[in-house]
Amino acid sequence: MVFVLAESPVTRVVRLPQMRNPRIIPMRRLPMKQVLFSIIIPTLNEEKFLPRLLESLAAQTYKNFEVIVVDGSSKDKTVAVAKKYLRILPSLRIIQTKKPSLPLQRNLGASVAHGQWYVFVDADSIFLPYFTDRAKAFIEAHDTRLFTTWFRSDTDDPKDGVYTLFGNVYVEATLIFKKPLTPGPLTIVRRDAFREVGGYDEEHAFHEDVDFGQRLKAAGITLYVLRETLFIWSLRRFRKEGTLKVLNQYVISLFPIILFNRSMKKMPGYIMGGQLYGKKKPLKKSALKKYQNKLQSFMKELFA
Repeated sequence: MVFVLAESPVTRVVRLPQMRNPRIIPMRRLPMKQVLFSIIIPTLNEEKFLPRLLESLAAQTYKNFEVIVVDGSSKDKTVAVAKKYLRILPSLRIIQTKKPSLPLQRNLGASVAHGQWYVFVDADSIFLPYFTDRAKAFIEAHDTRLFTTWFRSDTDDPKDGVYTLFGNVYVEATLIFKKPLTPGPLTIVRRDAFREVGGYDEEHAFHEDVDFGQRLKAAGITLYVLRETLFIWSLRRFRKEGTLKVLNQYVISLFPIILFNRSMKKMPGYIMGGQLYGKKKPLKKSALKKYQNKLQSFMKELFA
């Protein structure tokens, strides 16, 4: 996609090809010095969770970064909520696209980013105040183009602590078995490495992070782990959908990676967006039929 960026002292206009009337989001002029981090946040109906992430960014001890929120036409007040942070996050930009798609939104954010490093983070995550400071120190101390960090859960529940412990161990295990991934909740990649592999594959509605990691590995770009707990991982999907269901999805998705060294593009039952974590709605028969069709497509792709 081609993007045209027009600037004035008080506004920044992002014109996307699929939008006839571009959204104009007021912002302050970015500083002239080179931005180190571009923090890219894809959103879809995240009015409840996005403020926590933006507040954690405003509290960072190292300030040389910009924030890019890429919204996939949220039906709630996500964009309005994001605009409230323009004063405390002077480098904040907000882009809107008609099509909600995690890899597409990440690529859109990267296409207008100024940073030397791209930080892809989920909207329901939270950074600890020294995240950017420690990430900067890690970059200066290591010859790396790709890394992630350890994380902890968003509650004090011992059970959640066990899940995040296994999550950290799993990331480490992918390095040991030479099948590294780029964790969806937090991936930090140098701009030239991102461009070298062409960014995220927009055909992947699921496991776009695994596919991205596989292509980076094929290009000789090694994943490093900053072994400090620097962000909080939301377990909202585990709580809403049930631990067994979520784990079952992830276990099933591992088979094509282990057997065929490729990631699945779709996962039945996986839906993007914060709208899932509001009031519970009864499942309609049409939704069940749709799920069955997706499951059949998944099985065909798995064994094709």
